[in-house]
Formats: sequence, C-alpha cells, structure tokens
Amino acid sequence: MRSYRNIAALISTLMLFGCAETPENTADRVFVNGAIYTVEQGNEWAEAVAIKDGLIVYVGAADGVDSYIGDATEVTDLNGQMLLPGFHDSHAHVLIGIATDQECDLLRIETVEEVYAKLRECQSLEGFGEDNWMIGSGWGDHLFPKAEPDKAILDELFPDRPVYLGSSFGHSGWVNSKAMEIAGITRDTDAGIDGVVVKDPVTGEPTGALHDAAMLLIKDILPEMTNEHRLDSVRASMDMVHSLGVTAVIEPGLDADMIAPLVQLSDMGEFKVRALASLSTINWQPGIFADEIFEFLESREQWRRPNLNVDSVKIYMDGVIESNTGHLLEPYENPEYGVGPQYYSQEDVNRYFTAFDAMGLQVHVHAIGDAAIRIALNGYEAAIEANGPSDNRHHMTHLQLIHEADIPRFGEYNIGASFQPLWSYYDPAAINLDIPAIGEDRTHNMYPIGSVHRSGGRINGASDFFVTAMNPLLAIEVAMTRQDPYTNSGRPLKESERMALKDMIRAYTINGAYTMRLEDKQGTIKVGKRADFVILNENLFEISPYDISDAYVTETIFDGETVYKRESQL
Repeated sequence: MRSYRNIAALISTLMLFGCAETPENTADRVFVNGAIYTVEQGNEWAEAVAIKDGLIVYVGAADGVDSYIGDATEVTDLNGQMLLPGFHDSHAHVLIGIATDQECDLLRIETVEEVYAKLRECQSLEGFGEDNWMIGSGWGDHLFPKAEPDKAILDELFPDRPVYLGSSFGHSGWVNSKAMEIAGITRDTDAGIDGVVVKDPVTGEPTGALHDAAMLLIKDILPEMTNEHRLDSVRASMDMVHSLGVTAVIEPGLDADMIAPLVQLSDMGEFKVRALASLSTINWQPGIFADEIFEFLESREQWRRPNLNVDSVKIYMDGVIESNTGHLLEPYENPEYGVGPQYYSQEDVNRYFTAFDAMGLQVHVHAIGDAAIRIALNGYEAAIEANGPSDNRHHMTHLQLIHEADIPRFGEYNIGASFQPLWSYYDPAAINLDIPAIGEDRTHNMYPIGSVHRSGGRINGASDFFVTAMNPLLAIEVAMTRQDPYTNSGRPLKESERMALKDMIRAYTINGAYTMRLEDKQGTIKVGKRADFVILNENLFEISPYDISDAYVTETIFDGETVYKRESQL
C-alpha cells in the first residue's frame, strides 16, 4: 500500500487546486488515505474509492481517483481509518423494533439483584391496555436456575397488574399470578410438545416461568401497541443498527403484523437498511406451524419492497439447550428431559423443505441440538434429491452442537452456517446452564465454527439480537480468540475452532450478501456495487485480536448517504 504521508500530500493538492468538472464521471464523494479493505479476493486492498448516486464508480490507486474529483466532490481523508463494506447480520430480531421507554428493559443486566432493582423502577411505567399490562424483555436466562424465575417477586411488586417479561434468549417468559389468571393458566394447563408451563414439583402450581410455545398463552392476549409506537420502535432499531456499521439484516420469523411497519417505513422512504424477511405464521415465537403456512407464503408479494426481500421462510427445529428443549442425539444430564422435544417428524421436515424449495424460498432454520441439526440437514438433502440443486441460499442458524459426521454436509449441500460467534466462549450461560444440562465434554464442543469452515461450509456472521449484543466487532474477536472479550482471559472454548480475521470479515460481508442473494450489489467494494460502507477508527489487521472489540464505528454509509456518524467525528 502507498504510504499515508504521500497520499495525504495528494489530497492537499487536489483540495487546493480542484479538478476540471466533468459531470459524467464526477463523484459525489471520494475516500482516500486509509486502510480500504475491499474483501475482493486477490485484490483486497485499495488506496481510494469514489462513489456517485449511491454507486461505487472507482476503486484503486490514489493517483487514479483525481479525474473523479470536481468542485462539488466531497473528499474524505480517512486519516488511517479502515473502510470496509457494510456489515451483514444474518440472523437478528432487530427490525421488529427495540424496547422503548414505555417498556421494562432488562437487557444486559448482570445480576438478579439488579434485575429486581430495575423491576422496582418499572413500577412507575404507565402500562398497556385496559388491564395496565407491564411489558418488558431481556432478563438473562443464566441468572436463574434452568432459566426459570419465580412469580413471587413479580406478585410482590405488581399485585394488581399483569406482567409479561421475555428472556434475552427469546425462549422463556416470566409472568406473575395476575397475568396467569387473565390467561387462564392453571395447574392443569398443557402447552403441548413445543411448550412448557413450568410447575412446582410439590404443589403442581405454575411457577411463573414459561418456555417456548407456552409463551403464546400470554402473548396472544397482550394489548396491541399503537402503530406510531411500533414505527418509533423500528426507527430506534435502525439507528442502533447503523451505529454498529450494519447495513443489511436477515430478520427471522415475521408474520403479517410484524412486517407491516417495515413496509410502511419503506413506503415513507425511511427504510434505510437492506433486509431479507424470513416469514412465519407463528412470527419469531418458538414452536410448530401447520399447513396454513403455504397460503401465507403465497401472499408474500404484497410485502416486497426495493430494500425488503421476502423470499425466505423461518422454521424452528427445536428449542434451546439452556431450558432443556434443544433436541439432542444423546440424553440430557438430567434423565427427566430425555433428548428434548422433536418438533417435526423427519417425514414432515422433508415434505416442508421440498415444498418451500420448489416455491423458490430460502429455508432459514433454527437448530440448536445435534439431533435437530441432523433432521434439518436430512430435509435439505431430500429437497435437493426431489428438486435438484437450487439457488435458494438455504441456511441454518445457532448450530450449538453439531455431530462430527454432519459437519461436512454444510459444504456438500451449500447450506449457510449462520453462527452467533459471540456465544463461542465460556460465558455465564455456558457455565451456569449448558454444563449442568449437557456436561463438560459436549459444552466444550459447542459452536464448531472453524470445523465447518475448514470442511467447506460458508460461515455467516449473526448476532441473534436481542439475545446478545449486535456489535460485529465483539463477535469477530470472540470467533478469533474463543475467550471472554470483556476480560481477554479465561479458558478458551476449544481453541481449534478459532477463525482468522479475514474469514470473519467475509462472514460479516460477502457471505452475508450471498445468503441474501445480494452479492452482485453489495458485500465487497467493487465498481458497480452499492455504496454501503462502514468506517472503523483503526485497521483491524494491525491490532491484536484481543483489541478488536475496542475498535469502533466512526461512520456508516448506506446508498452513499451517511446514516450514522460518531459524535466525536461531527
């Protein structure tokens, strides 16, 4: 690369004297004097980039960009910062909106005592609906044994108001006695194979903890949010996404009501993110859908918009290991849970996957346990055998436990592996929930990102926000170190699964773009592609892997427009 000092001199000259105006190729903006990483294989680095009308029109040497600079061109001196394609998150519950100040936000609270303190603060919230519901989310599953908090504290703080609080993992709910009274939940309530109403082993009474589809017993009766509330929540989520350098998202599990605000904002010209909505009649709620899904999916054209693709369907193969609802090949440590529930028979999975594939849909699968993952892979294989190879870009997410024999199948069937790299260390959930549930050995083998990559699988970066933080830099660091990113220490979670920086950048850029069928429009910095960029304060290739999470986004650009700029840069 050309030295920054020489390029800086060129910038000074260009800005002093300008350049002859040539409207047909004059750029709106030019970037120079930084670490420009294009992600184009064989041509990864560039000295300058020019954009016009939201498109990249030049990538190359600094001395070749001068003809693109006119009187109105904004020349950005990166001053050594790193310019990358915008990040892609291949599985995040974010565009449905984030908690507003009307809801009790328990996200990222680290102790039970602090959760209780926050709940006391939330007593003053106005509430929703005629019953004055107190609604919130984000409590940490690892803070309570088996992810099962008790109703007692909620009954004490909210004796006359119904309360519903979703967990950070999205697979458990916490309610009080008033909410269960309204919903009709009693000791005799059965939530079916895909849900659990937790009951006291002595009295048989519901404890206030609900797992997976049992949450629908409450969620189906929650008061509707106003349309403006929903729009404001989605706007807030887009602001957060942009602040993290994310310009494209796969949003899993949207039904007609959940996708409506995205369509509305798109029609208002406010939807400034590229999104693929994985549709589902049960929305993002874990559980089983029925054949009504086909009619729902056939109506999807009504929601398609320029930046909103709807050719994807979301399926849950199981629950989560932390609540003993992930589907395993070998039993849980506690024999009471067996191997966990199997949501669908192999026959039904094969039928659904084959039909969806024939409809031109991407099949986006939640699979946690090794048995669930195998059933899903068998379903993809059946679809290929029935329909032939397709270009539907199927992918599977979470992938906590994969049997060694199934690892090569991701590459063989061209199934994207959308891991959450931030989970791949001994975090509190692994220590407090996974080890008791499945033992030391299986816990140590969780999230085999490196093995899937080496076997030819395509790795996608994903956060599963709001389950965990969405910051790609935090996740990239953990993928490289397999250690606690907050302390930079601790026993690694299977060091042999560590990933290289360049491969994780690809996971969060071009691999994500491929999975969204957008690799011809974004994911690398190349002439003709959209100008979706993230600018970082430093070159990730020049710092320790343990310092990557300390880097930060200074600017995010979408379609050539700055949609986020760090305050210190303003």
